Amino acid sequence: MNWISQSLRLRLSLLILIPLIVVSAIAMVWRFENARNTAEGIFDKNLVMLGLAVSRDVAYSGGDTLSEITSNLFKDATGGAIYYHVNGPDGSFVTGYSSPPVRGDGVALEPNRPVLFDALHQGVPVRAARLAERVEIDGIRGLSVVTVWQHLQPRQDFARSLAYQAVLVALSLILTVATVVFFGVRLGLRPLKQLEAAIQKRSTTDLRPIERQVPIEAHGIVQRLNGLFGSLTEAQTSKDRLISNAAHQLRNPVAAIHTMAQAIKAAKTLEDSQTRASELVTETRQAMRLTEQMLSLERIQGLRPDLLKTDLNVFVREFATRIGPKVLDADVEFEVTLTDAPIFVRMDQTQFGEALTNLVENALQHAGQGVSVIRIDVQELEKHVSVAVENDGQGIPAAKIAQVFERFSQGKESQGAGLGLAIVQEIVSSHNGQIKLTSDAMTRFEILLDR
Repeated sequence: MNWISQSLRLRLSLLILIPLIVVSAIAMVWRFENARNTAEGIFDKNLVMLGLAVSRDVAYSGGDTLSEITSNLFKDATGGAIYYHVNGPDGSFVTGYSSPPVRGDGVALEPNRPVLFDALHQGVPVRAARLAERVEIDGIRGLSVVTVWQHLQPRQDFARSLAYQAVLVALSLILTVATVVFFGVRLGLRPLKQLEAAIQKRSTTDLRPIERQVPIEAHGIVQRLNGLFGSLTEAQTSKDRLISNAAHQLRNPVAAIHTMAQAIKAAKTLEDSQTRASELVTETRQAMRLTEQMLSLERIQGLRPDLLKTDLNVFVREFATRIGPKVLDADVEFEVTLTDAPIFVRMDQTQFGEALTNLVENALQHAGQGVSVIRIDVQELEKHVSVAVENDGQGIPAAKIAQVFERFSQGKESQGAGLGLAIVQEIVSSHNGQIKLTSDAMTRFEILLDR
């Protein structure tokens, strides 16, 4: 059924025509039944009327002949020949056709009350009307029985013609609707075709929002496209910024590595060569760290976090177990404060672990030699959950607090690249959280997540 889903015109045609065909079929069946009932009513009344006319003529003429009016009625009878038979008061044949249809139920005939019945006449199905009235013929008084009958085929043909008319009207309606749908959908889709043509004229670098007039039904598509164009523009800008930043930030480390390599090559003694090689390794490690952080920042911006329900206490405890030895090796105390009850939040454990790692490493690298303790504090607030990383080292100047989360920004001069806190900011934002920085007695980075 893929061919149906691939054509909007065909899908709309089916959605409109199938219900219409079903309703039309039901209407035609109803119309046929109604036409048959109508034909039976018309023909039955015609038979009764002719029976009454024959009975009156027999009474007036003494059974000799029919009046001109009655004869004309028989000639103009709807749907073919009509036959009649008249029995006199004494039961003798008076006029008409011999051998009338016989009523099979044996019910007595009441005077002045016509009776309609189906029967066979000479092996052909007929519909008959029988009427008994008191008359006087040749001085004999009594009940005269008039029987008028007609073959069933004429009334069936009449009902069929009415049904055919209904079928013709229904088919004409379906054909008209199909034509209107087929060409109407093409006309209705013309604005989308014009929109497609306008988009095709754009180059790969033209990602401006679409501002042309479109039907109300297409507003959602245009808004989605504009949102996609905006995201692509932002991604393009981010890529260009990454390339620019990478070229700028890697230029000095690469130049330094090149200089140190030349110095090693020009070293006159093995001791000088080893010293300069050690410096080269340190500079190479810093360049690798810078590259990893830039790639990590761009990767976080391009991926949605995989948010899973996590017990924050268990997560922080496991994180502290992994990062603790590194802190203690730097001769710094490491403290972790958790809550008594479990706290469940939705987080991407990998990304959030990277954010905490960057905060702890930021304290080790930039808090100065006076740092003596790094503390992770978990608290449950009224509307949020707080995870704070704080240290007692050198504080961050108030003038630079607002800038430390920007790319390549540093609270003070150091050998870092200034990307660690920018990565933390991106991770917290992707978790719909907030990060606050205070630098009074302790430098405290506090992450607030929704409960």
